[in-house]
Amino acid sequence: MAPRPVQHPGPAAGAPGIGAGPGAGVTPYGTVPPLPGWVIARPRLLERVRKGARGRLTVVTGPPGSGKTVAVHSWAATEERSAIPIVWMSGDRMPGTPQGFHAVLAECLARSGTVPGPHVQGPQAGTAGLLAALETPVVLVLDDFRPERGSALIGLVSGLLEHAGPGLRVVVTTRSDPPFPLRRYALAGRLTEIRADDLAFGEREIAAVLAQHGVRLGPAPLRALAERTEGWAAGVRLAAMSMELQPDPESFVERFAGDDHAVVGYLVEEVLDAQPAGVRRLLLATSVTDRVNAELATELTGDEIGRGFAELVRRNAFVMPLGHGWYRQQTMIREALRLVLDHEAPGEADALCLRAARWFERAGHLPEAVRQAARAGDWEYAARMVVDRLAIGGVLGLRPADPLAELFGAMPAGLAFAAAEPEPAIVAAAVGVARGDDRACATALQHAGRLLERAPGRVQARLCAAFVRLARHRPTGPAGTGAPHGEVPVLLPRFPERLLDDRPELRALVLSARAAAALRAGRSQEAARLFGTAAAAATQAGGDFQRRHCLGHLALIEALHGRFAHAAELAARAEQLPEVSVSPAGRRVPAAHLASAWVRLERYEAKAAADELDRAGRALDACPDPLMAAVRRLIGARLEIARERPDQALRTLGTIGGSAPRAPWIERRLRLVAAEAHAARGAAGPARVAAEQAGGAATPRSAVALARAEVCGGDPAAAAGALRHALTESANVPADVRIEAWLLHARLAYSAEDASGGRRFLDRALRLAERERIRLPFALCGEWLPQVLRHDPDLARPYRSLLGPLRPGDRAEPSRPDGAVPVERLSPRESDVLQRLAGMMSTEEIAADLCLSVNTIKTHLKNIYRKLGVTRRTEAVRRARSLSLLRDR
Repeated sequence: MAPRPVQHPGPAAGAPGIGAGPGAGVTPYGTVPPLPGWVIARPRLLERVRKGARGRLTVVTGPPGSGKTVAVHSWAATEERSAIPIVWMSGDRMPGTPQGFHAVLAECLARSGTVPGPHVQGPQAGTAGLLAALETPVVLVLDDFRPERGSALIGLVSGLLEHAGPGLRVVVTTRSDPPFPLRRYALAGRLTEIRADDLAFGEREIAAVLAQHGVRLGPAPLRALAERTEGWAAGVRLAAMSMELQPDPESFVERFAGDDHAVVGYLVEEVLDAQPAGVRRLLLATSVTDRVNAELATELTGDEIGRGFAELVRRNAFVMPLGHGWYRQQTMIREALRLVLDHEAPGEADALCLRAARWFERAGHLPEAVRQAARAGDWEYAARMVVDRLAIGGVLGLRPADPLAELFGAMPAGLAFAAAEPEPAIVAAAVGVARGDDRACATALQHAGRLLERAPGRVQARLCAAFVRLARHRPTGPAGTGAPHGEVPVLLPRFPERLLDDRPELRALVLSARAAAALRAGRSQEAARLFGTAAAAATQAGGDFQRRHCLGHLALIEALHGRFAHAAELAARAEQLPEVSVSPAGRRVPAAHLASAWVRLERYEAKAAADELDRAGRALDACPDPLMAAVRRLIGARLEIARERPDQALRTLGTIGGSAPRAPWIERRLRLVAAEAHAARGAAGPARVAAEQAGGAATPRSAVALARAEVCGGDPAAAAGALRHALTESANVPADVRIEAWLLHARLAYSAEDASGGRRFLDRALRLAERERIRLPFALCGEWLPQVLRHDPDLARPYRSLLGPLRPGDRAEPSRPDGAVPVERLSPRESDVLQRLAGMMSTEEIAADLCLSVNTIKTHLKNIYRKLGVTRRTEAVRRARSLSLLRDR
């Protein structure tokens, strides 16, 4: 025996209730009954009915309790005051024969004064003649119209629609499409259709129903109630009646569903008890699936009952079309029917779910097959389906639209370790990746590995486990040693190409892992190619995290090669994707932030670069990566150099070449930044050593670092010699290296009073920097560049947009005697030496005070004399005072 509805206290007269529809009260048959007081105003729907009633035929279809009758009744109650009479004939009292229908219709028309009396007394003229005698238009409402298909009454009404004059307008409410040629009427513009979606209550209308019961909900619970009921009028009213008795209506909304006893009781009385046994069985059996078609219905109920599916659909008994032959039951109705099924046949629902799972699996609808197996509690079967079809990417969260991650998120925690097969453990590990739970992933992978050792022939399981390890991978080696993608290329060829084509997220996963390994090994061109292909596959799969991962690394590779314009474009594309991924949960991409930081640093946007470095730090805290951490130190150190804090830059770099293994190429790049920091401190010796360790004259980038060290040491000839190596094959030299080389050439030329040569090299540097939007090298030339550009405004003018943020012409010049010329800026160490020189300290005393060698002090003195344009100590002190270079003691 199915549950019956709860007995609510009877409402007072005029209060809202269920089942108190039109016809309540004593009114002559054929007239519009009084409108109950609980009916709420629905202007949108009222206007739809009003417009339809001006045409030949209006059909209002919907399941029981959807508000069909009330919608038409609300319109009729307002239209009664108009000049057009309305004849209301209800299904429960509607005559079943043409003769009876004619008699009742004639009586109603005579009562309304629409036809003269003789026609009423002469039924032999027939219904058509009766209607032909209409003196004014009339609207005939056939409420709850459910005659048997092929009956004489159907033929009579069809004939009226075909042959009656324009004075007859028909409005039909029904649970299913009436057997009229509706499509032909629609093409002729003679049909208005109002269906279940149109009848559904909106949030404002639901709030009005609740208010009648003294219930008020906030926006979020109201929205939740609308979603749970899908606007089903009876469901809304039942919820309101239940909430009337609840101390906390908003918490009740969270629990309200189709298994509410009031909803179940209403359905049993209004729907199930009135159905033939076969239809009843069909409704209950198909409630176990979210959607159903004729073939699946037959699978669930057998051939004999399944053949009734077409009739079930035609009768519209809570079955709504989805297109392409698929239908679904309204959510609350399906939940209620499932409860009835569990009550009447305990255990049968699980068997039906497994039958549906096997059908969906054969039909290629994997997510639905998994959902049905999960509902039956057969998680091993569900996991096996996923692994056998290499659908593990959906569980990993690499396909956002795939529901597999959410489905398996409900799998009992201990099941993976209780199963004898490896598939549940593999899927549990994938769920750990999707949730960002690395510990759960590692534990499940270990268990799966032990089971796979005993079953070496499980190729799909081994491959899916490898995919999970790839998605979880935390790089630790200097060149990606131990990367877990090695097993994948061996196993993939064993599977059909079509199966792999359907898994672009796995292709992106493998390619990006190979690309990351190539980058760690220093094969950046190969890495860029692989990341590009992986990005295309990730775009096809639709995963934001994989796309951001690939785009971020591509941008970083471009920055490593000095192609900052393209790096900026790729970084901008990566920035458009979520910084913290939702699927898989909580994942960040350090490379994307590092690329953005590098681009902003080269554009001399120090604050923005620092912000991106902070974001990269948070990403690395969540997912450590030694290579990305080293790149972050590299960019951070250069940022400190840009801020004129070279000592802090060296501290940021930390120990280079220590016990922690790193890829050789990143070691070289770190040494180059160290050389730059030493040069900025005025320490030519350490700068030269670091540049030599990074390659010396062997590579353009290290040759520029060596030249910078020689300039710092006051050896322009050696600097010029090093620069020749940097620009030997200029076309193949990265843009940022060429810019720095030409700037050094320009500096040497200006120092040698070769203004023409200096101008030529400086123009080359500016032209290339304009294209790549690189400003940092110019910002680091504050010792000489501002004065040059101030005295050569024609050179600076074409590059205002590039040089504007640097404002090289706005530096305040110290007061100086007539004839004095601008000087190069002293390094911090040179300023310390000069300060002690002014204090009458000897070379040896200065060396002891600064803890430096005498030879180092002599080198600093040589640089000071050159920069101040003097040859003796006393002249240097006098010149420094005139330029306000000395600090007050």
